[in-house]
Parts: sequence; structure tokens; C-alpha cells
Amino acid sequence: MNTLPLTVQSPKTCLELDIPLHAYTDSDTHVAQLVGTLLNDTAGVDHEFSHADVLQTLAITTAVRMAMAEAAEQGGDGFSLQLLGVDVEPAKKCALRVA
Repeated sequence: MNTLPLTVQSPKTCLELDIPLHAYTDSDTHVAQLVGTLLNDTAGVDHEFSHADVLQTLAITTAVRMAMAEAAEQGGDGFSLQLLGVDVEPAKKCALRVA
């Protein structure tokens, strides 16, 4: 199984992560670029977001991308996406589990 090694730094913390990638991942490089872009864009906004707002934003974005993939599949583009087991806990628990 491929993994995505990732270092995330903020003024208060530094996280070292090694995230397993789904078997259907086409390009670990593209995944790394998108994760980096999302984290940098979020950090670059002038005001600080709550973790709950960021998680809801990502959940909505995921739902939109899934709908786009489904539409592409029905339109004959041959692209399909299956996202399995994503659970976002309430903000007070600050947990994100991807199965």
C-alpha cells in the first residue's frame, strides 16, 4: 500500500504524518500536490478558521466532487470515484476518521 508522508507545520505545532492511500489512487504526487495546495490556501486566508468550519468545508467539497464524478461517469467520460467510510465527528471531539 502506498502512503503519503506529510509534515504539517503551524506556529504552535508540527505534525509528522504517514497517511495510507486508497488502492485506487492514480497518482500519489497529485494527491500530495492537492493536499499541499488545500493546506496552504487555508493557511493563507487573512482570518483564522475554526476546525469545525474547515472540516465542514472539506465535507461539502468532497460531496460536490463525488457528484461531479458521478455526473462524469453517467456522461460517458469513464471516470468514477468511490469514497468509502468517511466519518466526521462533531467539532468538540476534533476527530476525522477515514476508513
